[in-house]
Amino acid sequence: MNWIARIFMGLLGLGFLAALLLGLLCYIVYATVRWLLTGRKPQVVVVWQQFSTLRQNFRQGGFRASTRPGFQDPRGHAAPFARDDQVVDVEVREVVEDAPRLPSDRRP
Repeated sequence: MNWIARIFMGLLGLGFLAALLLGLLCYIVYATVRWLLTGRKPQVVVVWQQFSTLRQNFRQGGFRASTRPGFQDPRGHAAPFARDDQVVDVEVREVVEDAPRLPSDRRP
């Protein structure tokens, strides 16, 4: 390959790298502004926090611990979850049979 082609390929690679870094910078600015306005963390931050939590639980033996309530492993750590723990998140509303429906686009 002659020296002109090598210079061209090098400049093309640098241009691609610059475009990639510019795109990353734009995403970081967008995600930060969205985080400040809506209060929702960017997905990258949420995934990283979950990964860190899983890694800490693995170091503490959380994956091998029994799930019986009150169980402690040999180091004295309590089991991370018990089977009788309940999470209830319910919205109660009345279902009315004669409620108005959206018009259907289908015609018989």
